[in-house]
Amino acid sequence: MGSNRKQQINKNYKILIMEMTEDKAFEIIEQMITNAKREAADNGFYFMLWGYLVFISALIDYFLLIANHPNHSMVWGILMPLGGVVSIIMGRLEKKKQKVTTYVDEVLKHVMVAYVVCLLIVCLIMPISNNNWHWRSFYPTLMIVYGFGLYATGGIIKFKPLQFGAISTWLCAIAAYFVTYDWQLLCLATAVLSGFIVPGHMLNLRFKRNV
Repeated sequence: MGSNRKQQINKNYKILIMEMTEDKAFEIIEQMITNAKREAADNGFYFMLWGYLVFISALIDYFLLIANHPNHSMVWGILMPLGGVVSIIMGRLEKKKQKVTTYVDEVLKHVMVAYVVCLLIVCLIMPISNNNWHWRSFYPTLMIVYGFGLYATGGIIKFKPLQFGAISTWLCAIAAYFVTYDWQLLCLATAVLSGFIVPGHMLNLRFKRNV
């Protein structure tokens, strides 16, 4: 009897351990899914933020340019730093709230570092490297970099609209190489509308449906 009782106790203990392990596993999986959803929503915010800022800047620059305003490009010097400040503030707030760092977080971080470095090189070095930079290659090259960030991010978070937006952005970049500066601004506005703004709203919508 004593031996049978001991075996039953051991069996019950093993079952309890298995149930606890399963519960923990489900808890970890649920936490990873929640983090992924939150991550998608955050990315949606940044895509919309920069998409709208670039879209508005490109259109204002375009209309001031065709109106022969001497300072038509000043809007970029106002809205782009503003976007940088908002992004830094939001990034710090999110970092304080984030308790768990997933593998997706790490991959996205490295992709974003490479993306930002490419943007800085294009935005800071290209303007001083060639007297004709402003209408020959600056905006097309910028859109190529945009496409890289969109396509890579879409693949990492498994969101096809971002990758379709990247393809649209690359097509706008190709077209921009064959048009003048004013039309390049319209190409840029179209690129960020299809690559940043629309997918950004779709990311937020997907997140809201899943929470």
